Amino acid sequence: MFLLLAALAGCATAPGKGVDACPPEPPVATQAFLRQGVRDARDRGYLWRIEQDGHASWLYGTLHVAAPAWAFPGPTVLRALKASDVLAVELDMLDAKSLRPALEDGAAPELDDARRARRDAVARNLCLPSPLLAALPLALQASTLTLLDARRDGLFAEFGIDAALSGAARALGKRVRALERAGDQMRVLSGDSQAETLRRFDETLGALESGTARATIARLAYAWADSDLGTLASYADWCDCAGTPAERALLHTLLGARNGPMADRIAALHASGRKVFVAVGSLHMIGADGLPALLAARGFTVTQVLPPPAPAAGEML
Repeated sequence: MFLLLAALAGCATAPGKGVDACPPEPPVATQAFLRQGVRDARDRGYLWRIEQDGHASWLYGTLHVAAPAWAFPGPTVLRALKASDVLAVELDMLDAKSLRPALEDGAAPELDDARRARRDAVARNLCLPSPLLAALPLALQASTLTLLDARRDGLFAEFGIDAALSGAARALGKRVRALERAGDQMRVLSGDSQAETLRRFDETLGALESGTARATIARLAYAWADSDLGTLASYADWCDCAGTPAERALLHTLLGARNGPMADRIAALHASGRKVFVAVGSLHMIGADGLPALLAARGFTVTQVLPPPAPAAGEML
């Protein structure tokens, strides 16, 4: 959902006086890099097999920002992708035309001097010229800064799993379908009023200034790399984003409230007779309103594949 940063790649500048070292640039995808990535690929993330009407589809929890080596699907994930007919993603990050509404969904609210100064200070420390941000909706300004900050932990939007799978699916001759529209996502991210947009922007700036945004993304990302479903499932306990009723309501708006419509679209694609490989952000997979639970409620048989489920007590004897 936050992959606009790729459009700003290469815009970082040399750090000025008093500015921390710039975040690292993503590695160049040379032929040697690609060969090594394919050779060393291993299974990561969270995968479920979903079955209904005599055929199977797959549900895969992804990351929108990742270490370069993670962008290569491991053998279990690749087999599932190859066995599918269509890849379904939140947004097709390789379809520039479909993403354009995210850039055009209204002008950003005018920032007061204090907010502008805070934003510009964060941007300077990330070596991103402020004028590039000012032209974007505030939700994308916040996302861009957050993802640039993640580069300090070796995590890059350019190697996000969703985009990598879109490329792999196309190389395999698969169709790619979006489960959401960019304009709709932007409205969810921005909120339903200018005051809410500014409030969320303030919270993001605070998380960037304190380092909590970076720490949360890193913990989520490295849990994904290890297929650590326990850490993912307990996200609300450690994210510092669900401590108040307002924070929990916002988390539901950003995640749970979107899952019902996505589950309906996934079920419709599957019911058409196609084998669907669904790849959406991992946080859409957890809890009673996560996609595995919602699809089970819609009559699917849902079987966990990654991480491999622990054997039942009787099976260990």
